[in-house]
Formats: sequence, structure tokens, C-alpha cells
Amino acid sequence: MTFIIGKRSNLSRRLFEKMGDSVQISASDIENNIHTVLKYRNCEEVNIIFNNFQASTLLNQNNDFESYITKSILNTSKLLTFLITNKIKINKLIYTSSSSVYGNNKFCSENNQVKPMNLQGALKVSNEEMIKIFCEKHKINYTIARVFNMYGGEDKFSIVSKIKDSYLEDKVLNIINHGKAIRDYIYIDDVVKVYRRLIDNVENLPKKLNIATGHGVRVMDLLHALENENLEIKTNNIQREEISTSIADVSALSEIIDVEKFKNVKNFLIHKLENENNN
Repeated sequence: MTFIIGKRSNLSRRLFEKMGDSVQISASDIENNIHTVLKYRNCEEVNIIFNNFQASTLLNQNNDFESYITKSILNTSKLLTFLITNKIKINKLIYTSSSSVYGNNKFCSENNQVKPMNLQGALKVSNEEMIKIFCEKHKINYTIARVFNMYGGEDKFSIVSKIKDSYLEDKVLNIINHGKAIRDYIYIDDVVKVYRRLIDNVENLPKKLNIATGHGVRVMDLLHALENENLEIKTNNIQREEISTSIADVSALSEIIDVEKFKNVKNFLIHKLENENNN
């Protein structure tokens, strides 16, 4: 049995669709009715995937920092403590972290020192450290998955989703600094493939793992690729400080799965928009 924590997460929904013998548990279940988890106490062992993090956009929409931090970190601690106290054996734990922990680091290796530049990244680092301490204390096999710029599925937040929506709805797309920043984009189903591999093979896996393609792409490159296919999007530029380059070192990931077979974000967008034009 695999517990997928965070029902509203795009990744949670996709994992639930693709993985058998799994159940979704919401953050509100953990906060208000955690004893519902006890109905699974007869399972020989469980896997846990934590996706119960709050979107960074909520920081701009909500000044309730206590609630934000509770949902971001305290619920993780609460559930882990509850499972151990009630003697529910944990076979494998995956914590979904992000590239935000690296901060302004051009080439991101799992061995690099983390340097978060905002509250969301700092809370991710705190969660990572808590998971490490807890799992090592209780001898639980774990992987901290640092997912880079994920797109696809029911995504509503990535720049890939915003490009698609701007084209389909004929709206102006706001881009930052002319789209010059370089990012590593990973398709959601490729993330799911990695997670399934981590669940199925618990031995000799890295404790920290970048989930990405290892290739950097600029937003302006995505727009030019679409323009070359006569798929033009109107844009509005906004000047703002941002991380200039964030590309994952995928050496460790390449030992687990063939990253060269991961979906190409340019091809994804072209195919998606051309299909929509034909429908």
C-alpha cells in the first residue's frame, strides 16, 4: 500500500492514476482526522509519498503564515510520528522537494550546499532535514526527490501551462526578463516513472536525487520554436530579479533510469498546440 499525501497536488493525482494499491490522503485529514489512517494498520508495510506542500503563489495571496507553515512542514512531522507510534511499518518514503533549495546555483548537484532564496525553498530544506533525521533514527529507507520545473497533467502554474493557455485563449503572456532565464523542464509522467522505480527498488538508492532532464531551455527558445511552427503568442515583458540558470546534474538519476528518453518540452508544446488547432 502506498500513501500519497496531498490530494490537490497535480503530481499526487497522476501518481494515483498510474500506481496500483495506493490511497490519497489530504492535508486536512492529517490535521483534523488523522486516526482514519489506522484502518490501514493491518498492512504489512506501507510506502509514503509526501506531496503536501503549499504552492509559492499562496504566499502572495494569503498572509496566514501559520497555516502555510503548518501545511508545509508540521503535517509531515505529525503523520510520521503517528505511523511510528502506531507501529505501522514504513517500507519506503519519498519526499517531494524542489530545485528551489539550490537557489542561484547554475549547475545543481545533490552534493552542492543548499542556498534557498525564499521562504518556500527554506521550508523545503527544513523538511528535507526533518525527513533525514526521522528516517535515519527509525531506519526507514527514504529518498528526497528534488523535482525541477514540472509540467503536464493538470498543471496550472508552470510557464509551459501558461504558454499553452495564452495561445488557446488568445491572451497576452507575461514573461520575465524577455524569457532569458534557463530552466530544466521535466514532464509529469517522467517524474511518475522515476517514483515508481524508487518504490520498486528500495536498495542502494541515493538519499537525495534530482528529478530532471539535465538540459536547460529558455522561455524565449520555447516561444521561438512555436513561432517556427506558425504558433505565435503575444507577450508582455516584465523586468524582475530571478535566478538566471538552473540545470540539474542528473548523474545519479541516470544510474536509475534512461533520462534521454524523457519527453522534450519543445516537442510537447508543439504537439499539444497543433493538436488543439486540429480539434
